[in-house]
Amino acid sequence: MTKMQLSAAVICLAASPALGAETIEAIGGEKCGRTSKAYAVDFLAPEDAQVEARGKGMLGNSEEAKADTIGISLDGKPCPTGRCAFRATKGQTYKLNAESTTQKLDSLCISVSRP
Repeated sequence: MTKMQLSAAVICLAASPALGAETIEAIGGEKCGRTSKAYAVDFLAPEDAQVEARGKGMLGNSEEAKADTIGISLDGKPCPTGRCAFRATKGQTYKLNAESTTQKLDSLCISVSRP
């Protein structure tokens, strides 16, 4: 393998979303992952604002009705009732994790919006 091929391979690997958490960069943004147990995203606050992060599970194209089956945490601290309300500071990154207590979900989503 030449240096050029090796450099191209490293660039492709570094750009792969599977190697790191996805990022939500807008209030009102949502990311979903094809996983039935746990999903993580980073939220990069675009402005100072009161926001709320929520987790939801999807079965096919419809939202799982039981909100109590999805837990969400903010920077490693669990939030009650499947949502985290917090004051975001512009430029700060927050780690959001959603976890399912059920095996039957097709995907997990995390959204950040104004309360």
